[in-house]
Amino acid sequence: MPAISALLALLAAGTGAVCKKRRSKGAVWLPVFLLFVLLGMGRAGDTKQKWEARERACMEMAGIYSELHGRVSAVEEAEGKVQIKLEENVVRPLAGGGEGRSFSMSRQIPCVLVSWKTDGAEYMPDARDFKIGSYVTVRGKLELFARARNPGEFDSRSYYRGQGVDCRMYGEDVEISGGDVSPLPELLRQIREKAKQNIMRSAAAEDAGIFSAAVLGDKKALDSQIKDLYQKNGIAHLLAISGLHLSIIGMGGYKLLRKAGLGYKGAGLAGAAFIFCYGAMTGGSPSVVRAVVMMITGFLASYLGRTYDLLSALSLALLMLVWETPELLTQGGVQLSFGAVFAVGGVLPVIQDYLGKERKILGALMVSAAIQLVTLPVILWDFFQFPVYGIFLNLLVIPLMGGVICSGIGTALLGGISCKAGALAAGTGHYILQFYEWLCHGTERLPYHTLVMGRPAAAAVILYYMVLLVALIGMKRAVGKRAEAEKSRPIWLRTVLFFCICVFLPCILMPRPVDGMEILFLDVGQGDGILIRSGRGAMLIDGGSTSEKKLGEYRLEPCLKSCGVSVIEYAFVSHGDLDHISGVRYLLESCEEIEIRNLLLPCQGREDDALLSLAELARARGTKVSLIEAGDSFYMEGIGVTCLYPGISDLPADKNEESEVLKVDYGNCHILFTGDMSGEGELRLLSALSEKTGVLSEIQILKTAHHGSRFSSEETFLDALGVKWAVISYAEGNSYGHPHKEVLERLGDRSVKIYGTAERGAITMKTDGKMVRWKAFLD
Repeated sequence: MPAISALLALLAAGTGAVCKKRRSKGAVWLPVFLLFVLLGMGRAGDTKQKWEARERACMEMAGIYSELHGRVSAVEEAEGKVQIKLEENVVRPLAGGGEGRSFSMSRQIPCVLVSWKTDGAEYMPDARDFKIGSYVTVRGKLELFARARNPGEFDSRSYYRGQGVDCRMYGEDVEISGGDVSPLPELLRQIREKAKQNIMRSAAAEDAGIFSAAVLGDKKALDSQIKDLYQKNGIAHLLAISGLHLSIIGMGGYKLLRKAGLGYKGAGLAGAAFIFCYGAMTGGSPSVVRAVVMMITGFLASYLGRTYDLLSALSLALLMLVWETPELLTQGGVQLSFGAVFAVGGVLPVIQDYLGKERKILGALMVSAAIQLVTLPVILWDFFQFPVYGIFLNLLVIPLMGGVICSGIGTALLGGISCKAGALAAGTGHYILQFYEWLCHGTERLPYHTLVMGRPAAAAVILYYMVLLVALIGMKRAVGKRAEAEKSRPIWLRTVLFFCICVFLPCILMPRPVDGMEILFLDVGQGDGILIRSGRGAMLIDGGSTSEKKLGEYRLEPCLKSCGVSVIEYAFVSHGDLDHISGVRYLLESCEEIEIRNLLLPCQGREDDALLSLAELARARGTKVSLIEAGDSFYMEGIGVTCLYPGISDLPADKNEESEVLKVDYGNCHILFTGDMSGEGELRLLSALSEKTGVLSEIQILKTAHHGSRFSSEETFLDALGVKWAVISYAEGNSYGHPHKEVLERLGDRSVKIYGTAERGAITMKTDGKMVRWKAFLD
């Protein structure tokens, strides 16, 4: 991936340069383009080799109690937790549980995140004890960042690689080893911390987090509900420091210096220095670096008396970023940041020429439309849903953001004088933020507020941009070659044609119906979660975990949305254990974008407190709740689901024995889901179906009971099935020892192909009713 990223990045940057060269020197663009291709290929190979070596070093040291010695490059503290970034690290393993005797082996790991809790640990240092540039010795165990194990899941390893971070360590013993302090970075950090303290002390709690995020780039204190609210309404970009924020701060300062009498040179140099320091103080995120580079380029153009070219400045910023860290190009935030600016500089002028620049209201809509057209595939690829009214909401909130930023700056400055002065400065921003919240809540009450469209196919994204390019070329030619004819065409007609394009293009990215039947066995850790889809219908069998505390938020909801699932026709819950219902509970309690129409609970669990509570939540959401028993059948898009057990007269010994046993049929493909049923339950099932020959013998795929426990999947039961494939859902290193050796041997003796979620992530099975195909997410 780094190789591809580097190549694409250099090509993109080169294309920006090509555009400029082509306008000015004609045939020069071709060798320039080829030069960037060669640079990209060389840089790609070099970066790939370096990251592979870094990854091998991390894997060798992961899980070993080690001593880490490195230089501090960043320090943060929030909610009783300190996090420092260490660079130039040397790691050596310690023997005897950290008693000091070391092996001769050591490794160099460029960048490690180290964290520890300070609450109740008097011997552990806090953030005030560290200085940027000083050296630190830490003892603990290195850990690799988690990879995504399910569709739609956030990939921490890829994200931190984009930040240049190799791995992390939880510090059990931290010592400051001295070293020279870096004066400017440390000064900027202290200014940031002081400003944050002033904001937290002077502003209301709900406002302080937004001020800190928008002015200082610190999102640690940001309320999660506010963050989700802004995200769902398409205005989350207001919480990240970007060109909007820097233009208000940087250009405001530049204009003041010019009015104060400084010339272009003095004001430009002072403005560039200020913007550079401000960007460094706020953390230097990719969007900040982009804005800083582009603004400094603008100051330089002003000083030299040259015309500022936005696309050239954008290409320069992209080249500087991805030359150092090519993986950044794969991150959604970077794609959105650069895509939005490209839309303003490259796409908007074409639209303006076509529709005319003289109409203010239409002009504002053109800006939002251009950005939406360019960034929509990126939004769907990373967030899977589209805020329908976001384009109009941004027209109202963006013009007011200057007031929020100025209010936050005033709070940070005046809060150091007195809390009252800081609170007074926060007043304007407070009312604007209240207005934002009121708008967002009002918008959420509108019909079709959010469309869950899923992650589009790569082919659909390519087609989308090809059609967009053709449309833009058509508009440009219409203006250039048939100017008089276009001018005579009514503005309303051109406007209608343009917005028809805006409506048609997203249809290319709409989710397509599933051909045949697809079953996704999610990797939920220690638990079960199965998504079944056919056509445009979806059903869920269980969804819970005991090892993943936020399964619903971080795995189940993103997976469903990435698949374009906004409606679950049937949600079957085998029984009331937490490892089967925690994610389903989250969907009913906290996920408004996904609707469960029917919740089907086992008839023998009608007195289970966990299931009763789940049923109450479901009814509050308008979900129909039913108790099912042996013999009940359900149909959806060619899929038949039959409950085989338990019956109303069965008397299960415990909660596990209450488990629904479901048989899923699609054409000649037959799958059995057994929940947490034990061997005794399996015998009762065989007895109950003894007169129904063929019901079990045609089963080809088994979702093994109880995560591969030795007390299930007994020999008699397996012999009654015609199983060719078995799926075991469990967490790696779980305390139960699942799957047990005995089960693996029993399945192996029958030549059953086994798929385990712990080793291979989510498992996908597809069938047309005749042939069966398998794919593992981590493969």
